[in-house]
Amino acid sequence: MAGTSPAAVVVGGWRQLVAARRKSVRLPGGDGVRCLLVAENARGGAPTGGGTAVAGAVAVDQLEWRPLGLPDTPAITRLFAAAEEADRTGEHRDEDDVDDELRADGFDLDRHTIGALTPDGELVCFGMVGVARSVRDVDRVSLNGTVHPAYRGRGLGRQLLAWLESRGAAEHRAQHPAVPGQLMLSPYAHVVDHVRLAERAGYIAVRWFNEMKRDLAEPVPAPAPVPAGLRLVRFDRSLDDAVRRAHNEAFLQHWGSSERDALAWSQWFTGARGFQPELSFLVLDGAEVAAYLLSYFWAADAAATGVREAWIGQIGTLAPWRGRGLGSAMIGRALLAYRDAGYAKAALGVDTANVTGALRLYERHGFHVEIRRVSYVKPLG
Repeated sequence: MAGTSPAAVVVGGWRQLVAARRKSVRLPGGDGVRCLLVAENARGGAPTGGGTAVAGAVAVDQLEWRPLGLPDTPAITRLFAAAEEADRTGEHRDEDDVDDELRADGFDLDRHTIGALTPDGELVCFGMVGVARSVRDVDRVSLNGTVHPAYRGRGLGRQLLAWLESRGAAEHRAQHPAVPGQLMLSPYAHVVDHVRLAERAGYIAVRWFNEMKRDLAEPVPAPAPVPAGLRLVRFDRSLDDAVRRAHNEAFLQHWGSSERDALAWSQWFTGARGFQPELSFLVLDGAEVAAYLLSYFWAADAAATGVREAWIGQIGTLAPWRGRGLGSAMIGRALLAYRDAGYAKAALGVDTANVTGALRLYERHGFHVEIRRVSYVKPLG
């Protein structure tokens, strides 16, 4: 959205698979693993390799590696909470969040997950492979995972990454062999161990994403009007598929984007639990969607921090209407709606390489960078 509207913006992280989620994924590495082997079995395989006991923890060679299932949801949630205590990414998950992702259409728990458990059943390491339903120019296979802080520094991260790389390469060959493939890691820039693991494993940093926030206790200016002939309205369910098509068009040239079909859209965007239709806005030209802004609220974050944050998950303006201030008008309207609904902060994510002026637009609306994620890739041969 040049002139003040970014063409399209989404955020990533552990929930990069959940397109509506702010980061990414909620988020979330190797060649430090070149000496490790991956032993495959009928249920998807398990990492092999040794380890040393940690004070107060089970010896690494006593851990059981296996695919995870829905009954493991509470254990996965506990592991993420323990990791967040150490990593301070600002990303929190409850059991509903984890359950949503494990139940994603096309996600195969046996093939796409791995975990390491102590003899008493506590999960201390978890990984998952994110396989895109559709791709454009490149198939980027997302590798995500974490290790309990008490078990870090003992080689588990390298073992986990070795399994994820092997499984990710196999999924690329099976799902999208006609296009080039890449393995992708998305660590937070300040979590040095994660960054180091990616770099030592031969991954190259190719993209940086800022997470930005705005305190809604600060004055919120009146939103700019849209140009004559256009209407700024609240999200309308009857236009849901038109918004989906507009989003696909706006994202056509954006790095890492892929076509969102009706199923993915209903599961991870406007059908997601966190979606807030009353805080989402469209700009219409007659009956045609010219621009859109979709908002989300994540209960797990509010429960953990005591702060209610409204997230701009997606914002886009289609090419014929760019340069007319539609992005600025939608953001201004959304900020007022967030404040009036009792939210304390507004938040969003932006690709720092966005060429449409998005970063400057957000800064003009009072957003400040709080944290950064980095996308690292490794080509598949």
